[in-house]
Parts: sequence; structure tokens; C-alpha cells
Amino acid sequence: MTDFALPLDGGCFCGTIRYRIDQPPLFTMACHCTDCQQMTASAFSLGLAVAKDGFTVTSDTPPLALDKQAESGATSTRYVCPECAGWTHTTTTGSPDSVIVRPSSLDDPTWVRPIAEIFTRSALPWARLSTAFSYETEFEDPSPIVAAFKTSDIRPA
Repeated sequence: MTDFALPLDGGCFCGTIRYRIDQPPLFTMACHCTDCQQMTASAFSLGLAVAKDGFTVTSDTPPLALDKQAESGATSTRYVCPECAGWTHTTTTGSPDSVIVRPSSLDDPTWVRPIAEIFTRSALPWARLSTAFSYETEFEDPSPIVAAFKTSDIRPA
């Protein structure tokens, strides 16, 4: 993915938490799980999967780490700003080598669109998306999604 303009910078609503992505994202997705619905007060959350070693919090103030056991049994850690409670990223013990960045927290999120959706079994009927990949729960092997994202036109302007 040599055509991916890097770095990508972002942060929370108030600017206390800042981060940088310096490796191409792996894929984009929408999650319809009930946890994401509750945390966003919306129909789903958007995620931008990046390699853990390609993601750095650059602000002096660390985000708050909030743990929850997911339906899969993995521990999901949501990182939020201690000032504005803006949700910037998530890690999970089920995928220890990646970080799921909340793309709406990017400085320029206009290029992001999901290539996959997960937990469609709990999707609100009007919120289903037209994506290349769709899963009732989680996917076990992300490699088809990663490969499709690499050849897609989903890129920053």
C-alpha cells in the first residue's frame, strides 16, 4: 500500500488526547454489537484497524482505559479522553497486534467508509450497510478483508 498518505493524525473532541498512525490501515468496518450501540448512542461504531506498532498516542495526557468483557470472552479496552470522554481507540485481547481507531476522531475522516460490518445479528433494521463483507458475529480470519481493503479505493484525499 505505497499509495496511502501517512501519517494520519487524530484526537479527541477537546484535543487533550492526540495520536498518530504511521502504517497503512488494515481495513475499515462498522460494528453493530449492542456494546457499540450503547457506547456511541447510535446504530453502530466505525473502526479503522491498524497494526499496534503503527499507532502512537502522542499527547502528554494518557487516555483512560475502560475494560469490558466482550461476548467472545475477550477483554475489550476502550480508550477515552479524561476531559471530554471522547472515544479514540480500542484494543482487545482477541486481536493483540492491532488497534481499532475510531475514524471519526481522525483530523480528516472524510475518506473513511466501511468495507465490512460485524454483529449484523444485532443491527437495527434500518442501519444495515452495503459492504463487501458482512458477518452475523465476529470474523475469524481477517485476511480476505485486509486483502480487499488493500486493493480498494478507500484512501485519504
